[in-house]
Amino acid sequence: MGKETQPAEKSFAKRKRQGSFIDKWLWVRDFLAKKMVRERILVFVSFLAIVGILQIDLVPRAIDVKLGEIYIGTEIRAPRTVINTEKTEELMDQAAARAVEENKDKLEYQTISIEAGVEANNRYNRIIGVFEEYRRLMQEQTPEGVSPDPARIRPEFRRALQREEGRFTEVPDETLDLVLTLPATDYERIVRSLRQVYVALETERKIGPQTMEEVRSELGAFVGNERFLVLPQDQPVIRELLTAMIFPNLTRDEAKIRQLQEEARRKVAPVKIEKGQLILSEGDIVTTEHIQILRELALIDNSGNRVLMFFSLGIFTLFLMAICLIYIYFFEKRILKEEQHLYLLALVSVVVLAVAKAFSLLNLDLMAYLVPLSFASIILVFLSEPKLAWVITALLSLMVGVIFDFHLALTVFYFINGTAALYLMLNLNQRKEMIRRGLYLAGINFFTVLTLSFLFGIKRFSSMFLFALVAGFNGILATALANGFLPFFEHLFGLTSPLSLLELANPNMPLLKRLLIEAPGTYHHSILVGNLAEAAADAIGADSLLVRVGAYYHDVGKLRRPYFFVENQITNDNPHENLAPSLSTLIITSHVRDGVELAKSYGVPRVVTDIIEQHHGTDLIRYFYQQASEKVQEEKESVEETDFSYSGPKPQTKEAALVMLADAVEAAARSMGQPSPARLEALVNQILKERLEAGQLDETNLTLRDLDKIKAAFLKVLGGIFHHRIKYPEIVATERKKSNGGNHQPRNNGTKAEQRDA
Repeated sequence: MGKETQPAEKSFAKRKRQGSFIDKWLWVRDFLAKKMVRERILVFVSFLAIVGILQIDLVPRAIDVKLGEIYIGTEIRAPRTVINTEKTEELMDQAAARAVEENKDKLEYQTISIEAGVEANNRYNRIIGVFEEYRRLMQEQTPEGVSPDPARIRPEFRRALQREEGRFTEVPDETLDLVLTLPATDYERIVRSLRQVYVALETERKIGPQTMEEVRSELGAFVGNERFLVLPQDQPVIRELLTAMIFPNLTRDEAKIRQLQEEARRKVAPVKIEKGQLILSEGDIVTTEHIQILRELALIDNSGNRVLMFFSLGIFTLFLMAICLIYIYFFEKRILKEEQHLYLLALVSVVVLAVAKAFSLLNLDLMAYLVPLSFASIILVFLSEPKLAWVITALLSLMVGVIFDFHLALTVFYFINGTAALYLMLNLNQRKEMIRRGLYLAGINFFTVLTLSFLFGIKRFSSMFLFALVAGFNGILATALANGFLPFFEHLFGLTSPLSLLELANPNMPLLKRLLIEAPGTYHHSILVGNLAEAAADAIGADSLLVRVGAYYHDVGKLRRPYFFVENQITNDNPHENLAPSLSTLIITSHVRDGVELAKSYGVPRVVTDIIEQHHGTDLIRYFYQQASEKVQEEKESVEETDFSYSGPKPQTKEAALVMLADAVEAAARSMGQPSPARLEALVNQILKERLEAGQLDETNLTLRDLDKIKAAFLKVLGGIFHHRIKYPEIVATERKKSNGGNHQPRNNGTKAEQRDA
């Protein structure tokens, strides 16, 4: 009994595990089925991929070296160009010191000392003290009634002054004698004036070895200045005394000296360690300079550098991705609804960055100009929005510059390259034209690199020319790659380029050819609808090419039952006359579903099948609804409008709405007996009003102003289609009968009730 229950328990446990696994799988599937979840996962994975690509080899592996030891190992070369900060700083210090030494004695780098006034007062007091002492001695040695004789004490007086001021040896004897013998009143007046002039001179005039003689020669004018109020008879004495008393009052102007040093430091060219330069080879003794260079290159002690660099790259990438997502949210919100666009942006960006990183690892300068960034620009112009393509181009240019050692010139080049590719590929209408514009892009790249080489200081012309040639080849290569990969991306992401739309518009396409042969009336109707819709699209700024192609294919579903549609009925036999209105409605409405199925089977892209599916919206088939209503009135029953309406959906875009309106206008105008401008305008007004009031345009972003422009465009085209024709004279008609052998018989089919499928 126990042996029988054991396998049953194992089987139950196995089924339980399988059920648990299935539940988990279903939960994951349901979780990933949410569009918002997939978009967030895409952003996160793209972020990790970009950061991972950027950080590859940006911080190389650490090298184990020790100061003073002999290096053993493979030679070490600089992985990128960096500045030798220690050597550069040393040269800057030398330049600053040399500049100070050369200019320290120049007057412009000197200023009057803030202590000059105090020093002048001190010197004045000491000299006046000597004056007072010897004037008193003179009075003591001169008896009353005897004239003083200064000659007796003049030598001693001069020596005393000379001890205070060495230049008193040059003062004339007459001046010294005058100081000793002046009356007290005159003496006091002179020394007061001397003090005023002396302090002013030392605090206002720059006095140094190079200006001393100049100042002495100008003392007369300075003393005679009106502001000092020195008497004319006192001026010579004061001037002679000042000649001996003045002293240098200059000191270094530290602010100007610092400015001089900074200018000298700025003029020093930084000492660069060029990429590939040999740093250490086997057998070299490791010096302080080696250690410093290796530290600058983050080749030693770089564990912290790795973490910091990874964190910085993460923030940098986050900022750039935020710029892109914010732009999409505010200016291209439609792309958020079309998930495939986001996948395209992520794939193209990651591919370009991966190629750039691979080229950078080759350590060849030429490869830096071969990154096919313009390939991304061209692909995005064709399959996404041109404005968004330009934003992506700018962001990728910044990242490529980071990959190539933060190379600003490369960033500028790739921005110009991508922008030029974007503008050149706009409004392209033939694949062979892409090659010619690729040659234009090559020329732009060539001259851009030459210009940037001059700006960023590449001296050798041979290198400039070689880089420019590689950049020119880049333009041709990127264009060829875009041309080759464009169909692949279209198929992978379900997107459609203008080139594919142009191919679809070719009448020799299988589906259009079938329409021409099997349903010629519908084909002719589609051509006219295309003319109307394209004119309206041009008027409101919609995609006119998509509108025209959508109009060509909008009624391909009528190929299943062409003779049930009035434009393909050659005879007067109308099959709907023998059918119930409900069955006729089913046949008419089925051409939308049949058209979508046919288009998909022929590989028509989704943007066109969407127009096929939406070109009738949920519109009511009024002809059969009215027939059914008349019948049920007799039987006292009711008819639901939904049973005689298209299943939808309503138009979701301007382009689908234009095809809807053009389809209705063309069919109604064709059924009009005698069209005139007034009647056509009334008809267009009525159709636009009906579709607007029925809510068929609610899910598009058409405005009332757009509807006015659409109406004007429709009337202009209709005026060309239904213009007045010249009536041939009867004689011409008679001659025609004769030329046909009299066999031509006019046939009058009468009027036919129009079962419009609008």
